[in-house]
Amino acid sequence: MKCYPDRSRYLELAARCSRVPLVGERSVHGFNPSTAYRSLFAEDARSFLFESGKGPDETARYSFFGCANQKALSIRNNQFDIHNNGDRETVALPAPDALKRLNFEPGLDAIDHVDHFWGGWVGYLSYEMAHWFENIQLRAKDGLDLPLLFFFQVDRLWVYDHHTALLKYIVADETGPDPAGTHTRAAAELETAWQAMDRVLAEPAATEPGKATPASSLQASLQSNITEAEYVQMVERAKNYIEEGDIYQANLAQRLAVEYAGDPFPLYQRLRRVNPSPFSGYLKFDDMVLASSSPERLVKVVKDAVETRPIAGTRPRGKSEEEDARLSSELLLNEKEKAEHLMLVDLERNDIGRICKHGSVEVTDLMFLEQYSHVCHIVSNIQGHLKPEIEVTDILAAVFPGGTITGCPKIRCMEIIDELEPSTRGPYSGSFGYIGFSRHLDLNIVIRTILVQNGKAYFHVGAGIVADSIPEKEWQETLDKAAAMIQALSEEPVE
Repeated sequence: MKCYPDRSRYLELAARCSRVPLVGERSVHGFNPSTAYRSLFAEDARSFLFESGKGPDETARYSFFGCANQKALSIRNNQFDIHNNGDRETVALPAPDALKRLNFEPGLDAIDHVDHFWGGWVGYLSYEMAHWFENIQLRAKDGLDLPLLFFFQVDRLWVYDHHTALLKYIVADETGPDPAGTHTRAAAELETAWQAMDRVLAEPAATEPGKATPASSLQASLQSNITEAEYVQMVERAKNYIEEGDIYQANLAQRLAVEYAGDPFPLYQRLRRVNPSPFSGYLKFDDMVLASSSPERLVKVVKDAVETRPIAGTRPRGKSEEEDARLSSELLLNEKEKAEHLMLVDLERNDIGRICKHGSVEVTDLMFLEQYSHVCHIVSNIQGHLKPEIEVTDILAAVFPGGTITGCPKIRCMEIIDELEPSTRGPYSGSFGYIGFSRHLDLNIVIRTILVQNGKAYFHVGAGIVADSIPEKEWQETLDKAAAMIQALSEEPVE
């Protein structure tokens, strides 16, 4: 095992930085983060696995996994709860400074031996957190009993670099008044952690995830929060708003639910196998689990560089190579889909332009195609450079929630979504990921995601509505997007 920085460099950094990550790494070819997570952390009350999957190299390089320390933040029932080493502080809302606890820690710019996330906050924001960042009032309506926000702190974790096959264990404690002692304890923990990992690596290869309900039975027992006729009516009302000039486009969703009493982790493994995606993840919070195979990034920050990656435009995959090529070509040439996508690219450019230096925002990739197991999408990539002194709360206020799952203009679309959809969205079309101690942040958009709680599995699927949308086709698009989740919950392929 290679350990760095050495003691001398660690103490040098500790004189300037309140927290210094100590890294123990080794080359491990063919490493399976999912198997290791399950062996080491699946029984922890709060744990996470962020797993790179299918996607371009820049989005599918690292996997991260670990468990929480004793610090956490949550918003539920109109109060902000702060958990700190067994103590709990409740702050009445509104509390404008409460979210600032998620900000990057100052004085860590000298840390240069780790160029990725090495500790910080891990968690999610529900869609309804929008009213914290935008001037919008959301109605109280049917929903699940979930926190609006839940983040726990992580100060040691495993990281796997899929490009170099390097596996790292990182301890990122505060250096405190005795940095030499902190280094000694961290170095000893690296040895212990690698001994545990060696036992995992010596285990026989894991078997395939267990089977679930047959697809035919599952589809019969799926319950939606809306009928097809009601969805068609919802689309028609959205089109009226478009005709009247209120909006240009809106995303409307249905929520599906089914009984699920099994272990959620094999469900995640099946979902990732069925629909490998660059922003896959498994988040465990006490009595709930989010299992995601999201293809979409909300926002990424590395130092002063910021990036967002909008997806808009969908077609189902073909059943043959010829049909697949035809559908893909049709998607890229379709004027409706192109116009919708370009409109949302402009929205996202404007969003990150609020926090970026003048003239730094540019579209680096425009309208390329990405294929997933059941659908293909049009994707673009937008980058910029942050203004000085921009904090996490500024970034969230600028980009949350993602315009691709609200519509344009964003605030009016959120008001219309609130009027038309019968249930709160919860995590769906919100975001989960990490916010580093240092200036590393990566948050996805929660789509292609199953929530498991209290013996039930829930997932949302939506479609972008524009002036010439055909309501029945938009309903079918939601079902196309549901196919991967249905297959993950089933033991047989969905045709």
